[in-house]
Amino acid sequence: MARAAVFLDRDDTINRNADLPSEAWDGVKKGDLLKPEFAILVPGAREAIVALRSAGYAIVVITNQGGLARGGGTTRDVEAVNDELRSLVNGTEPGVDPVFGEQLIDGFYFAPHHPGGVVTHYCDDHGWRKPNGGMIRAACAELDLDPERSWMIGDKLRDIEAGMDAGIARSRSILIDPQGDAPDLARAAEMVLGSIPGGKSVEVDDPKVSPASRVTLRAVDPGFVPMRDSRTREMVEVIARGISERTGIVLHELDVDEERVEALIGTHRLAALAFMAELRRDTNRWHERQYGTPLWDLTERT
Repeated sequence: MARAAVFLDRDDTINRNADLPSEAWDGVKKGDLLKPEFAILVPGAREAIVALRSAGYAIVVITNQGGLARGGGTTRDVEAVNDELRSLVNGTEPGVDPVFGEQLIDGFYFAPHHPGGVVTHYCDDHGWRKPNGGMIRAACAELDLDPERSWMIGDKLRDIEAGMDAGIARSRSILIDPQGDAPDLARAAEMVLGSIPGGKSVEVDDPKVSPASRVTLRAVDPGFVPMRDSRTREMVEVIARGISERTGIVLHELDVDEERVEALIGTHRLAALAFMAELRRDTNRWHERQYGTPLWDLTERT
């Protein structure tokens, strides 16, 4: 079955743009980020992407790059910025450990077109250029993604319009803006994760109250009792402590009963959600190997 994805705008959604210093715009129009040394993640962006990816979503970045049409740079410049952002998100820069050892961004797509450009072959309103949904449609075809189960997050209305043009419902689109749906990507990720179907709900303490986050993984359907078997409960505990050991995330408390797993995790809420998403995924894999069915109900609900 085609995967669900979270499509992300790039500039001012995952990386800073509007507040970059003037040096970032030498030789280009302000906003045309073509210098990788100014690729700087917004606070909480890496944690948000980790949490979304760990929950099973593909992560795809789609971005208008009209600076190429305006003659400010080449595709290599855009790719250099994208590669730097990929490294920052993956945690491959010195002093930052990768999370769960995976490539976190599945793809970058960019539209170099602009109808007011000067480079002839980019001087048009191409179907890839947002608010058109061409980049999303291309990603869905190439990466086997399902737009109806996917999300769109961006800081401009054209991002939301592009998602809707490609088949992503407005109810699954999040506009990042102080007056929009969420103030930043971190909060938008919490909204997506709080809406995850699949037979469970997730509750997280406010991190301002405590340096640790209490997270609960539970069955939504009262008739679904995923851990009635004591051996299954024991294995869930073993897998949870294994995730803690390999990631270095402290597991202060772990309580497992027939219907839910509750953990007090020594980290902020997005990393705690990522931890629990990883636990859901690993325990499902084990249960499928042992019994032929997932441990947690994965039926898609909207």
